[in-house]
Amino acid sequence: MKKRGIGFACSFQGVNYHFGHSDNSTVELSVTENDTLLVRTAASDIGEGLEAMLFLVTSRSFNGFPVEKIRWEGSNTLSPEAGGTGASRQSTLTGNAARQASLNLQELLSHVACELLDVLPADIKFSGEQVLGGGKQIELATVFSEGRKLGIPLVVKGSFQAPMTTGLDVEDHGLPISQFGYATHAAEVEVDTVTGEVRVLRLFAFHDAGTILNYIGATAQVEGAVVMGIGFALSEDYQLNQGKPVNVGFTNYLIPSIADAPEIESHFITIPSPIGPLGVKGLAEIPVSTVVPAVINAIFNACGARITHLPATPERVLTSLMEGS
Repeated sequence: MKKRGIGFACSFQGVNYHFGHSDNSTVELSVTENDTLLVRTAASDIGEGLEAMLFLVTSRSFNGFPVEKIRWEGSNTLSPEAGGTGASRQSTLTGNAARQASLNLQELLSHVACELLDVLPADIKFSGEQVLGGGKQIELATVFSEGRKLGIPLVVKGSFQAPMTTGLDVEDHGLPISQFGYATHAAEVEVDTVTGEVRVLRLFAFHDAGTILNYIGATAQVEGAVVMGIGFALSEDYQLNQGKPVNVGFTNYLIPSIADAPEIESHFITIPSPIGPLGVKGLAEIPVSTVVPAVINAIFNACGARITHLPATPERVLTSLMEGS
């Protein structure tokens, strides 16, 4: 017999570095010889869409400079330090650093453009590839060219530092975490009470990740994390023998396939974070940790099987059913 159930789970997770570790990032922005903008920062993109984020922030901070004319050199030892890609911190730290670098470059270019437009630097406005001032406009490329003629290095840096945290004292008092991300997931599952098989049918994900810079990227992040969490909840059983992995292939370490992916709806509560002008918070890790208890609670709601050891394999579901009968 197949039974359906619904489960909910809520979670919160600290983002940025914790417990008194200084948390900062720096981005270098320069104008190349072919009038593109080059972003340099020693941050690693491990699949979270860091490159797209850097392009979007730089473009928007420049009031619409074409994304296709922005390049990222990629992480290397010559680039300024951006910290580790962990703690769901890169969008907040490196994103705000990229914004500051963009503003610093505009300030530099304003002092060049003001001479061409015969206005004060404060009267200069940037719009896409145009520079406006005094009722006139010129091409941004013209400002680039004039800066080179004057021998001005068209390269700047921008940095951002998160509020400093502290460790905990002997009474567990302190400020160990600067900000949190929040999530609520609702899962609908179908449990076969004869075989113990569990299928996740639908998953609704609600996240507070501050201002969303890239809705497509944020949605994809949640969808990927949900599928990863389903594997954690239902099939991925990492086994060791004397410290060595036993199930080293995908034939006996089962990860979800596209056939296992449910219908996923992602919703974002866009309350700007007070940390940094962009108002962003990390979204990398919290979707995984939220979907798992939602699925386990849905199993219990469907058939009364309370799973206390992951993954919820068919054998464990059947065992729980028999113990509860």
